[in-house]
Amino acid sequence: MGRVLFLDECRRKIVARKGFDSWHRRFGIRFDENATVRILDASVIRFLARGNEDASCAFYELIMGIKGLGHAARFHFLDGRSKMCVTDITLFLLDLVRFEAMFRLGWIEDYRSLKVPLLDIIEDFQDKFAESRHTAPVLATAHPLYKEYAAQFDMDRHAFIRRLIPEAMKVFCDPGDDIG
Repeated sequence: MGRVLFLDECRRKIVARKGFDSWHRRFGIRFDENATVRILDASVIRFLARGNEDASCAFYELIMGIKGLGHAARFHFLDGRSKMCVTDITLFLLDLVRFEAMFRLGWIEDYRSLKVPLLDIIEDFQDKFAESRHTAPVLATAHPLYKEYAAQFDMDRHAFIRRLIPEAMKVFCDPGDDIG
């Protein structure tokens, strides 16, 4: 009897392979269609969390590969709408990587988007994730600034968490690293 192929599953595997091939070359690690920010190695988190040109290029490689927009070197030649889409997703993924670093430090509570496959975030960004790009996770109750955080209004809490990102990156990344 022939093997039944699930077309959507096969399509996901192919799209993920296209997107993650560049990351395999860059990081030496194989990622599949189920890869989430949560499963990224600390060295990958450190590299991406910098937010510098190299990190942006790595995000462009992934996003443009998954979206079928070509190689990262073509980013500047994309039409305005595609360029804005790639930029928005890049900024969202950068936030998620930094939130993961903060989670690993014990600074924040768990955050749902850290467990969503990167493929799904990139493919469904406008429909499912664009609305949440300005939100932030909850500060861990064990963090020394929790009382100050708790005294903030709800919307101010998001800004409070984001103000902690530079310090978290200094702690998470090697002291000699140039964090952008």
